[in-house]
Amino acid sequence: MPRTSSFVQRALRRLLAGKGGEVRALEQAIHLEGVLRFIGLFGMTMVLPAILLAYFGVASIEVEEQGVLAEVDAEARDTANSFWAALDRRFTNFEARVHDRLESGRSPLEGRGELDPYLLFALRFSEEGELVAPFVLDPTVASPAVQLLFEPAYQSAVAAEDAGDLAAAARLYAEAGRAVGTPAALGRARFDRARLLAAGGNPQGLLDLQAVADEFGPLRDPWGMRLGDLARLRRAELLLQRDPEAGALALRGLVEELLSTPWVLHEGAESAITTRAISTLESTPQREWASGARARASERHAMLFWATELWTELTAQVNGPGPLRTSPGSLQWRQGERALWVTTWWDNSYLVFALDLEAIVGGLKAEARANTGAKGTIHAWVAPRTEAVPPSALAVKNLSPYLGDWSLVVAPRDIDALRAASAARRNERVAVIGIALSMIVLGAVLTIRLIKRELDVARMKTDFAASVSHELRSPITQIRLKGESLLLGLTDTDEEREMAYQDIVRESERLSRLVDNVLDFSAIERGAKRYTLRPGDLVETVYRAIDSISSAQEVIDKELDVDLPPDLPEVAHDADAVAQCVINLVSNAAKYSSPGGWIGVRGRVVEGGVEITVSDKGIGIAAHDLKQLFEPFFRSRDALARRRKGTGIGLTITRYIMVAHGGDVFVQSKPGQGSTFTLRFPPGPPEGIDSGGPLKE
Repeated sequence: MPRTSSFVQRALRRLLAGKGGEVRALEQAIHLEGVLRFIGLFGMTMVLPAILLAYFGVASIEVEEQGVLAEVDAEARDTANSFWAALDRRFTNFEARVHDRLESGRSPLEGRGELDPYLLFALRFSEEGELVAPFVLDPTVASPAVQLLFEPAYQSAVAAEDAGDLAAAARLYAEAGRAVGTPAALGRARFDRARLLAAGGNPQGLLDLQAVADEFGPLRDPWGMRLGDLARLRRAELLLQRDPEAGALALRGLVEELLSTPWVLHEGAESAITTRAISTLESTPQREWASGARARASERHAMLFWATELWTELTAQVNGPGPLRTSPGSLQWRQGERALWVTTWWDNSYLVFALDLEAIVGGLKAEARANTGAKGTIHAWVAPRTEAVPPSALAVKNLSPYLGDWSLVVAPRDIDALRAASAARRNERVAVIGIALSMIVLGAVLTIRLIKRELDVARMKTDFAASVSHELRSPITQIRLKGESLLLGLTDTDEEREMAYQDIVRESERLSRLVDNVLDFSAIERGAKRYTLRPGDLVETVYRAIDSISSAQEVIDKELDVDLPPDLPEVAHDADAVAQCVINLVSNAAKYSSPGGWIGVRGRVVEGGVEITVSDKGIGIAAHDLKQLFEPFFRSRDALARRRKGTGIGLTITRYIMVAHGGDVFVQSKPGQGSTFTLRFPPGPPEGIDSGGPLKE
């Protein structure tokens, strides 16, 4: 059934009929119809979507600009809410950790860093309001036996001890204690006398130190030290010199007792004795235990410092307005001048926690700056409640109940920043539209190039099929002719018959090489080709390849110059595969050289490996062909080179084999001066390693 012409085709025929006749007009109409169809399809699938994209993109820019202020306002609210949520979560977690400690029976007065990094100290008061842990208020400290220091006998005793007269000093210390007469003065005098006796080597000194600890232990000396602690410390230090194990155990027991009992607030006596004992233990086998004890003592010392520093503010908070007793476990938050106070009742005890207010506020200010950055459209800061809020503020969030005197303020950085943000959004949209259009254009160009590449590949495959057919026909024809000559008795002499046999063998080898190349290339494309790399003599492999190719038709009339050093190191390689590389390169050198041309094969050791070069003085390779030389099916576009027979896969196979060996193949060439191909082998893998993989173009 004849095909009817389309409306477009008929219109084009009528339009073009007057310019070249009906037949010419029909040809042009058919061609133009195809072109118009392609243009229409391209316009519908590429141009029209691009125009619509550009239109709606530009239209949305105005809407986007109108929404900038609303977006900034929403961002400010979100910033304030998220900041408050993070703050609330932080302090809620603190409350949860305190509750967990209370309910599990673990003291919340220890491990303050685990409760909160800003926690300065935690105190426990009794129901009557008396401080009970980890510190106490000791009224005896307020009236130490300082009068002992002004007793002449005591001053004389100190002078005698400095002069080295220990016996006189011991006697004078005893006289000073009796002169003052108070229990604390007597206890200190007996301690000094016992200390001197023990230092002089008198065993009675150790017994007297123990007696002082037993009889005067709770009393304090003029420096606020408990006599029992001093006596036990000195006795343990002296005992450490005589019996290190017993002395270390005594010091350890003293430290454990001091760390497990409350220290006196506003005093540092217990801290000083604990530190002295731990320092002494650090030079004994107990040093590992002492390291842990020092951490506990340091924490107790830090808490003692801050409790002393903030005691006046603490008493004001405890005695301040508001209910003191609340439901058990319910935490109250109060903001002081230097601390954030948290209080609760539990098990008939009043617990007070002090958090570092300055550090908390400083951290919140840093978080506010970090959350909004330095280049955003808004900025946030933590301000005291007494500070005036600017009219431009978009959100104000008070930090009650935790920090009622502070608020988070969020405001636009400035109007210029908003305008810059709006312009940035506009430019962003325009850039997106431009990129999209560019991508469409780029896609169209790449599609055209891809189609062209596919056509080129199809053409090269067609050329490959034709080349293979021609290459197969030539040796088969020669074999057939020589065989028929022998069969029909057309060779008269033995010499002619010998030449015929040699031709048949030579053409058969040529045919085998061609078939092997085609089969190897097919296996490479499927990714099925593998090579076994074993250490071996590369020189022997190359000579074997030269012997195999030297009788080929294209090589027989060439000057083959082989110079391989016999001391080349062994290289891990597949001998058959490397021989195939050498045969391919020598065959190519022969094809592209004139009759009687020179072909050189050389070997040398280079840094990190071995190189085999195959050189010729033939027609050379044009610079524009060098980049594609190792691609499958590639044949030079040069007319002189295309007159030589070839399939376009020999160099591809060579490159694949060398890459599989961990090496590579390089080429240097100048048109009219010849070419040099270099096979570079690195130090090979160990014996038995298989190498190979799919062909990579």
